[in-house]
Amino acid sequence: MKPDAVGQVQALRRRVAARVAPYRALLLAFSGGLDSTVLLDALTALRDGDDALDGADAPALRAVHVHHGLSRHADRWAAHCAHECRRRDVAFSTAHVVLDGTPEGLEAAARSARYQALAATLGDDEVLLTAQHQDDQAETLLLALKRGSGPAGLAAMAADAPFRGRRLVRPLLECGRAELEAYARARGLRWIEDDSNSDLRFDRNFLRLRILPPLRQRWPQFAAAAARSAQLCAEQERLLDELLAETLEALTLPDGSLRLTALTAMSDIRRAAVLRRWLASRGVRMPSRQQLARLWQEVALSRRDAVAQMQLDDRQVRRFRDRLYVLPQLPALSDAVAIVPWPPQSERLRLPAGLGILHRRPVGFNGVAQSIANASPMPDNGPGRRLDVDAAIGAAGGGVVNTDGAASAALPEAVVRAPRPDERVSVRFGPVRGLLYITGRRRGRTLKKIWQELAIPPWRRGSTPLLFYNEQLIAALGVFVTWEGATRESEAQWHLFWRADSTDAKAVAPEDGGQDGVGANEDSESD
Repeated sequence: MKPDAVGQVQALRRRVAARVAPYRALLLAFSGGLDSTVLLDALTALRDGDDALDGADAPALRAVHVHHGLSRHADRWAAHCAHECRRRDVAFSTAHVVLDGTPEGLEAAARSARYQALAATLGDDEVLLTAQHQDDQAETLLLALKRGSGPAGLAAMAADAPFRGRRLVRPLLECGRAELEAYARARGLRWIEDDSNSDLRFDRNFLRLRILPPLRQRWPQFAAAAARSAQLCAEQERLLDELLAETLEALTLPDGSLRLTALTAMSDIRRAAVLRRWLASRGVRMPSRQQLARLWQEVALSRRDAVAQMQLDDRQVRRFRDRLYVLPQLPALSDAVAIVPWPPQSERLRLPAGLGILHRRPVGFNGVAQSIANASPMPDNGPGRRLDVDAAIGAAGGGVVNTDGAASAALPEAVVRAPRPDERVSVRFGPVRGLLYITGRRRGRTLKKIWQELAIPPWRRGSTPLLFYNEQLIAALGVFVTWEGATRESEAQWHLFWRADSTDAKAVAPEDGGQDGVGANEDSESD
């Protein structure tokens, strides 16, 4: 390589090294296009301990290619990516996704499917790396302007951002496409050219091919200036995050719901800022100004006894009493699955309609379990929350062990007496007839009255697992235990755990952009 080419190569690698330095396990979203091929090459140099990078403690590296199946060349692209990783001794896998959408929504569908696949592939200790660069940042900013976005949208892409409980890092975000092309020529790299990059139906391609070239011709530093504007917007948003953090924390309940009373006294601008941050914390894509106004007028300001709701993408925002909740979409329970038998030989029971899995752990009697079982019901723990047993366990100095015998931070949703040999165990959903007597209460109440007194939102009442022995209600998981289910001295017990399915933690795909097209890779994103 010529001396100037060597300098360009080392400069780009140093930028990559600085971005990934805090992390020890890296997963590269590898499309095989120019951007991700340059990043792969730089990362392998870092891993292999290039002298200029001081790679003594090189991170682990692997790559995944998302196969959308949209192009007739998709299989060949996957084979090319596998070859490029194999010759660099990088662990490689292919994730196949299926898209269902019209051409107008294809970009968004590809982005959503791609990030779902990447999240499923990402290890617990890994960070996700994608190859967006400075020109992509300019496109993202223009798309945000087209939508009329505020500072959060104009902040475009972050170089290091949260991603479904882990991190998403874009090491090339400060590099222009011309720098990547120079690196690729200097290194003699081979990459894929996606034919979908020329399709002007897609907004990002239209900006890339028709709008940005004349802007760069007139103002050569346009992409760098746009990236600087995005950075300034991001800094303003971070400042607002800091200023509103205390307010948001005070208004957010342990179950994630938001108190409404204090919001009504705020100015419209402050209230909207708090609502946006609360929605973002619950994994909801940023709503438009009009959607936010509707949310406040039609849901937050609805009658106190009206269970108002609004759909935002795949989430529902609902009001119950003086709180707002964000809920995932779950299929309704049918009459056919209202009763689910729990065989005595099975320690686990999968619930219907995506409600998760129940685990039981038989234990002998002990003081810790007794204090948990006798803990006060929901009113002492705050409306709408599951049974809080932290205080009982802490006071007794006890711990919880999971079904595999390993230490676990999970706490039981209920501690009940074990069933007797003649008692059949089942889990049911829906109404229960007659008066119920629950621990901590002297008088009997109907189930409907108990739900109301314990402030259980209506949508939780029909989906809360009800544990039965024969025809006797023993417990409502996470809510209460009946007298008939209470633990007693010298009797065996069940500790019951309820693990939610991943649906409840679903997050939206981050805003992104790139050069490599829709059909093959991680880089091209819609608005």
